Parts: sequence; C-alpha cells; structure tokens
Amino acid sequence: RTLTQLLNRLNYSKLQHEQWSYYYNLGMTEGIWNGRVSKKMADANSMCYTYGRSKHLIKQRLDKHKLQYEKAQQALDEHMKNTPSNIDMDNIINMIHNLIEKDQYQLRLELERRKTMLRLDAEEHRLTETFYELKPRQTEIKSAKIIWKAIHEQQNIIDEIAIFKKWLELHTQASSYIFQDVQLPKINHMFISLSFQGPISSAEHIAEQTIAKAEQIGLYYSKIINNEKHKLQCTRSHHKNIQQLD
Repeated sequence: RTLTQLLNRLNYSKLQHEQWSYYYNLGMTEGIWNGRVSKKMADANSMCYTYGRSKHLIKQRLDKHKLQYEKAQQALDEHMKNTPSNIDMDNIINMIHNLIEKDQYQLRLELERRKTMLRLDAEEHRLTETFYELKPRQTEIKSAKIIWKAIHEQQNIIDEIAIFKKWLELHTQASSYIFQDVQLPKINHMFISLSFQGPISSAEHIAEQTIAKAEQIGLYYSKIINNEKHKLQCTRSHHKNIQQLD
C-alpha cells in the first residue's frame, strides 16, 4: 500500500510539473501567457473572457511541482532501499504503474484538453481584437458573432466526441456504461435520451448511435458557419477591408 501511494504521488507530481512546464515554455516561445476581456464582450462574441495565467504565477507553480516531484522521488528511493532483495520489485512496480495509469486516465485527458484550449482561447482573443480593429459593419458583426458561436459549439461537441471515443476504448468489455464522472454534458444527455428510445439495445450500440448523432450536430454547425461565410463573401466586392472577410 505504501509503495502504491508513493508511486501515485510521484506520477501525479510529474504530470503537474509537465503541465506547468508546457505553459511556461509556451509563454516563453510564443508569448502566450494570459488575457482578459469584459464578460459582456465575451458573452456577445461567444468566447471565454479570460485565459491563461501570469508568468509569475506559472513560474511559482512550476517550481512548486518540481519540488514536489523531487521529494516524491526521494521518498520512493528511500522506501526501495528497505525492500527485501528476494521480492521481484520490477514486476510489482509495473503492475502498480498500470493501475495508476488507468486511475489517472481522466486527469491526463483533462490536462491535454487544457493545453489545447489555452492555444485556442489565445488565438480567439487575438482574432476578435483584430476583427474589431478593422471597424466592420453591423451586418458583418452579426454574421461574425453567428460564426463564432457556431464554431464554439462545434468545437465543444468535437472535443466531447474525441474524449468519449477514448473513454470507450478503456471500457470495450462493459455491458453498461456509467460515465457521469466524465465531463461530457452533451454526450451524456444524448446517450441517456437514446437509451429510452425504441427497443432495448446494448450499451455498445447506444454508444455508436450517440457518436453518430453528435457528429450530425457537428455537421449542422458547419452548415451555419458556411452559410454566414457565404453572406460575408457576397459583400466582399463592396467592402474597403477585403482582408477582414478573409
């Protein structure tokens, strides 16, 4: 039990150190730290009002998790010194690592999602600022807001589909699915709705239907985006800022 706790603590601190290292390196190489707009502005343009962390805070967290990782490694090394030589520790450690990998699976997914969203949010803020600097017409602002909202909703459903598919890979043998602990509100709602429609089906079949329905919703948002882009393109020849429409 002690070994399991030590390895779990080591793995967790390693994940956190890698995460904050990513944030720090991203800031140093691409200048992506943090940003903020008013909540009113964010709501009007279907965007997050804030993203990222300050360089100072990121450095603090990075140092904190580096220290925790080093302490966890030292504690593990001390524990291993007292292990009887006749025990196959390599095999035991591999078994524990496999259990920890499964237990921390959702955490790793969430950390990867946060990395992706940081880049997307930073780019979204940059593009929105550039758009308004070009002084667009009200009709163009309206179309842009529709496009941004559709992109936002589409990205959410795409992310949920990707996470759900990965989650299913770990539960291929299950006769029923319980994934309330997985943050997939749209997928969860569709799965439950389909479960109560028509004849009783296997969990695998309902999961396939859920993915198909979610992908249809993604295509629906694509149509909205393309329709609004077409409207903007129709006004292209009459606009003084051609690059704005591009």
